[in-house]
Amino acid sequence: MADLDILDAYRPLFYPRSIAVVGASSNPFKLGFHALLAAKSAGFAGEIFAVNPKAGEEIQGVKAFRRISDLPDNIDLFVYAIPDKMVVPAVREAVEKGGRAGVIFAGGFREVGPDGVKLQRALVEAAGRGGMKLIGPNCIGVVNTHVGLNATFAVPLGGIKKGGVSVVSQSGGVGMCIVSHLFDEGVGLGKFVSIGNRANVEFADMVEYLALDPDTSVICLFIEGIDDARQFLMRARKYARLKPVIAYNRGYTEKSSGVALSHTGSMASSEEVYRGAFRQAGIIQAESLVEMAVLAKCFSMGVRLEGNGVFMCTHTAGPAIVIADICERAGVRFPELEPKIAEAMREFLPPHSVPGNPLDMFAQAWTNSSLYLKATDLALRQKNIHCAVAVFQSGMGAGPAFPAREFSQLGHRYGKPTFLCLTAPQAFAKEMEEAQNQGVVTFNRAEKTGAAIVGLTRLLKESRVHDRKK
Repeated sequence: MADLDILDAYRPLFYPRSIAVVGASSNPFKLGFHALLAAKSAGFAGEIFAVNPKAGEEIQGVKAFRRISDLPDNIDLFVYAIPDKMVVPAVREAVEKGGRAGVIFAGGFREVGPDGVKLQRALVEAAGRGGMKLIGPNCIGVVNTHVGLNATFAVPLGGIKKGGVSVVSQSGGVGMCIVSHLFDEGVGLGKFVSIGNRANVEFADMVEYLALDPDTSVICLFIEGIDDARQFLMRARKYARLKPVIAYNRGYTEKSSGVALSHTGSMASSEEVYRGAFRQAGIIQAESLVEMAVLAKCFSMGVRLEGNGVFMCTHTAGPAIVIADICERAGVRFPELEPKIAEAMREFLPPHSVPGNPLDMFAQAWTNSSLYLKATDLALRQKNIHCAVAVFQSGMGAGPAFPAREFSQLGHRYGKPTFLCLTAPQAFAKEMEEAQNQGVVTFNRAEKTGAAIVGLTRLLKESRVHDRKK
């Protein structure tokens, strides 16, 4: 299928001109209430319709119909907030009306056993008659922040910051966790897909589509199990070259694989199989949701490393020790400073501060933050140093601010990324956001800073191995 055909096939799902919420309700204790509220409160500019057999003229101020057959023709997206036994007939009706995409919240399909498997087959057959793309069943739904689309029952997702990181998650709950981590890091969301049981839209389809999607710059995947691993690997290998694809998967142990099977009907495989497959496809495997979020932040800011040499300076040793320990255990290096650079630092460092890497400049650097700039300017001249990390205790509005703009400019001057560990509560995220807006990759925890650097250096190592094998 040509690239334009792929984009066109999923336009009704991600860029619909109209939405019908089947099972819409004015009762806040019903899922259909929240689905309709989500659809109409996210800023969607197209038409929205409500469907309920007991409907009057309107539900929540939205024009209502008692039957799908009464709706206007060719509505793009149908959101089904109805019980499992009602879904297949409703999908048949929507296909007859020209519907091209659907989101199904209900469980009770292949994850519950043989009867559910039969029901899901009937669902796929019904959708296939009209080429309808289905997300779910057993899912939260779909979000596209770029057009105000919230086809879920989670109203707050409609208020998420717009950006370029798109998330595809087999588990709606883990998907929400990923979005929460991105939100905490100040990273904007592009598209969110709770893929659920994967009736007729698979991970391979989403990687293919999102790699071509102009509103997506980074793709994040949470995988419990893949049915057609060969198809996924073949397509992911092709499209992961276009954009960073980060995967996090679980379900290796006996208990967790049993939960995965009952959750979305997915049979997990061994950890080694997934690691090998991801490596072959050029997919970055995250070791945790935190690492996924920090790597997504780095990639969305265009950050790459050309080597594993790091310079770190601080006025408070503790967080720097944590970062150094995390990094060195993973093979990241803190090269010794060249004698001429160390000698140049002696001229401005405070008493008792010994030129080294990591460099502790004591409390004087908190009140005189220009010391960070002077030290980093010198260190980045070394060829075996590939990025700089500053550790700074936030004044939380009552103390000095870190010179993020000047620190970022140093990075640009030498063509090397700059990172800031700005230790502060999440309540002071504005300060972190301002530093980030200046081009410095900023985290409020030492562990996150270490995870970002480790992840980037691991990617560098794997990409070099991959290049040698070509």
